[in-house]
Amino acid sequence: MTFSYDKSARLFDTSRELVPAGVNSNTRARVPHPIYFERADGCHAIDADGNRFIDILMGNGAILLGHNCLEVQDAVRTATEIGLTTGVESAMTVALAEKFLSIVKTMERVRFTNTGTEAVMHALRLARFVTGRKRIAKAEGSYHGWGDEAFISVWPDLSKAGPVDAIQSLPGSPGQREDIVSETLVLPFNDIDNSIAAIEQHAESLAAVILEPILIDIGFIPATKSYLQALRKVCDKHGIVLIFDELLTGFNVAPGGAQEVLGVVPDLATYGKALGNGYPIAALAGSERLMSLTEPGRGPVFVGTFNGHAVCVAASLAALTLLADGSVVARINQRLTDLMAGFHESASRIGIAAVMYGQGSHFQWYFTKKVVTDYRSAATSNGTAYTAFVQSLFEQGTLVLPNPLSHHALSAAHDDSVVERLITIFSTGLEAAAANTSG
Repeated sequence: MTFSYDKSARLFDTSRELVPAGVNSNTRARVPHPIYFERADGCHAIDADGNRFIDILMGNGAILLGHNCLEVQDAVRTATEIGLTTGVESAMTVALAEKFLSIVKTMERVRFTNTGTEAVMHALRLARFVTGRKRIAKAEGSYHGWGDEAFISVWPDLSKAGPVDAIQSLPGSPGQREDIVSETLVLPFNDIDNSIAAIEQHAESLAAVILEPILIDIGFIPATKSYLQALRKVCDKHGIVLIFDELLTGFNVAPGGAQEVLGVVPDLATYGKALGNGYPIAALAGSERLMSLTEPGRGPVFVGTFNGHAVCVAASLAALTLLADGSVVARINQRLTDLMAGFHESASRIGIAAVMYGQGSHFQWYFTKKVVTDYRSAATSNGTAYTAFVQSLFEQGTLVLPNPLSHHALSAAHDDSVVERLITIFSTGLEAAAANTSG
């Protein structure tokens, strides 16, 4: 399969004179140039040159129902016709809160914002207020947006990260405040003994422990139930607020998110991605006791001009209506199970050390003989094999990410025929990986 990218190349030549790197998010940068897209439908994205890709990025996992979902788009069109946009509350925000809490039964109150980064910032501020403490603990490899307070030790250089019993907190970007980075306690994901020891040592200064219950921004690595239970117990013991970042797991691995799957309930949780099926909306949810403190005059300020934007709320309400009973996620999960089985059969036949982990719509591949349980085991997998694999997938017309510490996703629009095609594409990719590595 041969694609031409002449129009994307020309768009890049123009864009890079206007926009740094020619893109508005650094993860979209590619060598020799980014690809610029014009439209999408279902599980396919079409670029400026007319090349048609099977999309397994799906808006970083946000577009769970597929591109151009009829019900979501109809709701959006209706919302644009009523004239309301932002700056006021509407009946739709009430309906969305009711729908949200009817699905996420572990949460008692919810407030909507625009991005996951904002939701996390609100959660951490609330935790500091209620505890009177200022330090935050977070898991190594766990991503919580790009704000200074949490963009720490997400993809750290292991030569600088220190041992698991004394992990060094490292900034995610130049320009972050050094005092915030140094005050952050970094925990070894899925390591009960060392995590609990670190929390116990610093408990009197810790306001919150925050983590993704499944590390998805570095691939797909679930926390064990016993690890989350241990965190819940030590947080209860010391009055520390436990926060789950469910931006990627919420409404995806199950309607109620990872809490439903793993059976551990945090004090606060953040949501987004599938919440809007590609439209920008996020949420902070939690207990009535904590969330009520964000009311005017009671505690931390919770404001935002675009909070509850009518178009995004309409999209979210339509999306959650489709996702509420779990049948959509169940179908996606079955197709992902079939896809993973096909991948592992091909890897075994070809004789290459490779695994594919996933649940709901999310998945990722690791080229290793080890069981991947944390950031460190993921970061030491075979990057050469991964590069050859994803390059083959891309050349076969599949939209993928070149970074081994990234993640991919299916959607409701990836039907059985697409899954069968992906199994064949993955098999060819594994052959390319095997040809470029020693296993």
